[in-house]
Amino acid sequence: MRKILILHTGGTLGMAPSGDPASLAPGKFLDHLLVRVPELGQLAELSVEVPFNQDSACVEPEHIQTLARRVRDAGQAYDGFVIISGTDTMAFMAAMLGFLLADVGKPVVLTGSQRPLAFVRSDARSNLVNAVDLACRDIPEIGICFGTHWLRGVAADKLSVSQFEAFQSPNLAPLAEIGAEIRLHPEAGRFDRRLPASLGRVLDLAIQTVTPHPGMAWTLVPEDAKAVLIQAFGAGNLPMGRPDLQAFLADCQQRRLPVVVTSQCPHGGVDLSAYEMGRKIEAMGAISGGLHTRWTALAKLGLVLGAGGGMDEARAAFGTQWAGEPMRDGTWPQA
Repeated sequence: MRKILILHTGGTLGMAPSGDPASLAPGKFLDHLLVRVPELGQLAELSVEVPFNQDSACVEPEHIQTLARRVRDAGQAYDGFVIISGTDTMAFMAAMLGFLLADVGKPVVLTGSQRPLAFVRSDARSNLVNAVDLACRDIPEIGICFGTHWLRGVAADKLSVSQFEAFQSPNLAPLAEIGAEIRLHPEAGRFDRRLPASLGRVLDLAIQTVTPHPGMAWTLVPEDAKAVLIQAFGAGNLPMGRPDLQAFLADCQQRRLPVVVTSQCPHGGVDLSAYEMGRKIEAMGAISGGLHTRWTALAKLGLVLGAGGGMDEARAAFGTQWAGEPMRDGTWPQA
């Protein structure tokens, strides 16, 4: 049987009605899983570790780097990995791990649930079974298994706080469609891994994130910020007639702060050449985020800064596919 390591980090799936923290001890938690979902024992030889138990809203970059190190350290001992997490920041975790573990060569499947495993009406059982099943397959992908799909981590975003189909991959077809059978995409596991060797040791998130709205005042970026991520309108448009926005961009340009522009729209991406407003933004040094999700853009920019990079390195990064993230033209045709 395949050997699978489950890394439980907290979240809704493992919540117990009694709130007994003892159930989170690795041995007890594995017993809890096998009692609730005995078919897991038919799929793989399972081991469980609890590197931390954290509400995902409280997850810090250090927690994600801990997971990446554990997967690397255990890479030779296991055939695949399942990471159980809360859903609030799962998309960012998946994007970060998608970059940090791009070359690990094993399936790393993130999952969780909208309702606890102990509840009668819960999505936890099916998500967990599907995640372990996928982790047993020899597909070197880092992705989110939730509902009826497995989604590449560097292309995923959270869609709903209550629907069992809680995540989407708006600009890339799913790695797998899950029903009576698991239908894998023919390109799953096949992508160029081009993460620069200098990246990954440090993540620097001294990034000013901005989601504009009509009438918003544009104030200058704080002195301690090292980059800016703007979630702009449509294909990357901003109200360039506003003097305060012009001053904002001019200040960033003078300080050589990377300014990356993504879209508020989940489907499609940024093309700064498409409209006059976008061309004006680009003329002031902004970098197109293309089809990067907000979380993938944040992760990539944080890795660039962590390696000591600046404007030039950020521009190069967003023009290069590191780990199968969809670029302007996507990675493969949509399903």
